[in-house]
Amino acid sequence: MEYYSYNFNALRQSDYVPYGKLVLKTAPTTTPISLAEAKSFLRIDSDFDDDNTYITSLINVATSVVEEFTRRRLITQTFNIFYDEFPPYIDLQIGEVASVTHIKYYDESNALQTLASSNYDVDTKIRPGRIYQSEDGDFPNTFDRPNAVEVEFVVGASASDIPAPIIQGIFIIIGRYYENRQDVVMGTQVNEVPLMVNHLLTPYRLLEL
Repeated sequence: MEYYSYNFNALRQSDYVPYGKLVLKTAPTTTPISLAEAKSFLRIDSDFDDDNTYITSLINVATSVVEEFTRRRLITQTFNIFYDEFPPYIDLQIGEVASVTHIKYYDESNALQTLASSNYDVDTKIRPGRIYQSEDGDFPNTFDRPNAVEVEFVVGASASDIPAPIIQGIFIIIGRYYENRQDVVMGTQVNEVPLMVNHLLTPYRLLEL
């Protein structure tokens, strides 16, 4: 049984690389900065805990803003990326890839298989990372179904490995939203990423190739 009919051969004849469907599997268990560090930056006494919940939420918001701007994921986390068939190469889309856990696929008989690591090479030097067929391996044909290929990979690192300008950018965003809790502040121009943060983060921004 085929799930749908689509002419993938037209794609194979070009350099077109389908954009994978990215899904977070395992979220990070820590944040780039701690609550205590955020309170110290905001000059809030450590004994004052009325705003702890709000500040914690700002840490998460600021981290998300920085990650989306830079196309990185800062703290170690696991993603799956899905394709309807094997593309010419696999663009992992985000971050600095630490490792690839596995590549699974539904073969032409619609049986789930794990692709042997000898069939592919992982390029972690390019950012975001990519996976290519190895010199002596190949990407097999798959059953005609959605999400026939699943790649699981790990991105991010520990907080101590995050460059100081990125950390400073997170601090500035936290400070901005802590002091200005409304969408619009009279007499100022509000941008999603403040200009100073833009300058700090731009050298670390991963552009789509």
